[in-house]
Amino acid sequence: MAKQQQWMSSGMMGAAFLMATSAIGPGFITQTTVFTSQQLSNFSFVILVSILIDIVVQLNIWKAIATTGLKAPALANRVLPGAGVLLTIMVVAGGMVFNIGNVAGSGLGLQTMFGISATTGAVISGALPLHCFY
Repeated sequence: MAKQQQWMSSGMMGAAFLMATSAIGPGFITQTTVFTSQQLSNFSFVILVSILIDIVVQLNIWKAIATTGLKAPALANRVLPGAGVLLTIMVVAGGMVFNIGNVAGSGLGLQTMFGISATTGAVISGALPLHCFY
């Protein structure tokens, strides 16, 4: 039982860390800055409502996952057969799209800081983590 409890806590910590870091990339920050400068206080209300809805939804999802002890796709399959596969496909596709946006945002940031092209900045931003992890 202790081994299963340890696995669940480390798996939950990893999943929570991945979920938390997926929303804080340079692409997200760049787009938020652009839209806030264009829309001013109107956009700040949208951001506030979005954050509140996000907190409520994430708390409910994590409560269901922690209570059942199942992985998210298995839990989704219990609710609606086949939903676990769809959930997995959506997470993989979303991860790819958001990470492409983050690399592009990093490229724009390097362009702003160092005056290099955004493409060169994106290549550097993509190569640096690959060098660190491989």
